Amino acid sequence: MNPSPNPVPFTSAHGRARIVKILLIVGAFVTGMSLVVETLSLVFPPLTEEQELGDNPMGAAIMLITFLIALLEVIIYVSTVVFFCVWLYRAADNLRAFNPWSRPDYSAGWAVGSFFVPFVNLLVPYRAVKEVWQKSWPSDSALLSAPNPPAWFPLWWLFWLLSNFANNISLRLTFEESVPQGTATIVSMFAGALSILAAVFAYLVVDAIDKRQEETSGRTQLPQFPTPPPPPSYPPLSDVVTPTP
Repeated sequence: MNPSPNPVPFTSAHGRARIVKILLIVGAFVTGMSLVVETLSLVFPPLTEEQELGDNPMGAAIMLITFLIALLEVIIYVSTVVFFCVWLYRAADNLRAFNPWSRPDYSAGWAVGSFFVPFVNLLVPYRAVKEVWQKSWPSDSALLSAPNPPAWFPLWWLFWLLSNFANNISLRLTFEESVPQGTATIVSMFAGALSILAAVFAYLVVDAIDKRQEETSGRTQLPQFPTPPPPPSYPPLSDVVTPTP
């Protein structure tokens, strides 16, 4: 495919990156709260079906708080995924503005869609995000070898994969009646700790790409989307209509 010589307008993804970073912070904080509650559940026995609410109020309170935090985690996770995909699409699409004479290896749509394709999502999303950072630079430096991203890029992907594997195992153990409740809780806590580390490094990745694109757009004269023209102005009616004698 031949690259297009026409300049592509640049659209800042800074606002979307800020939302993603806020959601990552909130998600990590809520997961930390979940770890505290799960630790308490190892100390205080949960409420069983044979017990009344008054027999084990602490166990009942922990179960209620665990449910509410789990519900909040789901809402935040879905919101983070949606806004991350929206941000990544815009950031990847901006590569055409930085390097109009070269076409990225991964399109903006594929950079987002690769996260949802089984087996492909083990490697391709990381390579696409890595390319966004590498090519968020003016076209005059495109002839040089692509620099390696900061160390937290592979760390983000490592903890992202590990947290997904651990969460899948934890979910399966939850529905296994033969597995002791304490074992399932410990695995869930381990998965939560990995999720917090993945969120921390994801924050650094989003921040690094956002700063790189904003710096590049400030240093180079990139075409922007044109602003709409002002509304037409007309002279007063008294100046147009002359009185008849």
